Amino acid sequence: MLSRSQKEAMVEELKEKFSKANGAFVTHYRGLTVDSVNQLRSALYKNSGELKVVKNRIAKIAAKGSPFEGLSENFRGPVAVAFSYEDPVGVAKAVLDQVSDDSPYEVKVGTLDGKDLSFDDIKALSSLPDKETLLQMTVSVLQAPIRNFACVMAAVPREFVNVISAVKKEKENAA
Repeated sequence: MLSRSQKEAMVEELKEKFSKANGAFVTHYRGLTVDSVNQLRSALYKNSGELKVVKNRIAKIAAKGSPFEGLSENFRGPVAVAFSYEDPVGVAKAVLDQVSDDSPYEVKVGTLDGKDLSFDDIKALSSLPDKETLLQMTVSVLQAPIRNFACVMAAVPREFVNVISAVKKEKENAA
């Protein structure tokens, strides 16, 4: 049995996690082995995330008044919350990698920047490219017009030299 001060400390810890996170995903971890949970935690850590097994009542109290308050109704049974601190796509992928047809592990709902997400929304989020890839794609799109303009501008003098060269060869052959 936890003392009141321990429970208050747990609430404060969870409040801090909710305040730092830009996304959170509620999972029911029943049926996962210790190795699976450790692999999930490792994958989340690599993606600037964290998995926290929570006591339902404490989690409800901690989420109250935060953008994650909508998750409270899913705090039933053995619940773990996956927090995303930077890139939610990587965290969503890591969480969904544990879901399989023969495992009772489930991802229930999530919240991203204050918007509630269903399982299908989380699945769609996980199918997006990660933040680094999206930035590379954006830079590539922004570079394309500049690159094309530079090629066109370089083509004008190149074609001029080709024409002069052809005229020179023609005159040499005529002579």
